[in-house]
Amino acid sequence: MKKIEISDEVYAALQNLAVGFHRTPNEVLSTLLNVPTASAEAAEPLAAFVLSPEFRAKFTDADKYLALLSWVAAQHPSEFGEFIRSLPGGRRYLSFSREEILETCRHNQARQIDGTQYWAIMNIDTATKRRFLARVLEFIGYRDEVIEFANATFGGKRPVRRLSLLS
Repeated sequence: MKKIEISDEVYAALQNLAVGFHRTPNEVLSTLLNVPTASAEAAEPLAAFVLSPEFRAKFTDADKYLALLSWVAAQHPSEFGEFIRSLPGGRRYLSFSREEILETCRHNQARQIDGTQYWAIMNIDTATKRRFLARVLEFIGYRDEVIEFANATFGGKRPVRRLSLLS
């Protein structure tokens, strides 16, 4: 085992990632550096996805948002579909078809969520995307730490304010 010197800020960030997802600092660094570790599966699969080279290759907030929705839909297909069915009328942020999104406003821009039948509205600001993703993850049952970690991957590093979620 080797020792390295890091700043207090880097140590705190590393510790936060490790503790929040029941991983060791070594596992977090190994994932970030694409170095294989003995434990192939992360204690928190969403964290493993966010730290993966596939996700880190996404550059735009829109691509990251869609990638997260795609991953969640693939991992939790029934809950994801139930979430969409439970959405109230009005503006549709997620839908079963592009037409459903366009029904509420013909100026909406919709993109299909990769690997799914679902569509997402894209002409909303990043803060709204983050709040909506938080709402999806909360519905499925993710812990607050996981929700905040996923949302911190796009649109800045501010904590998500979930008091006035979209209705």
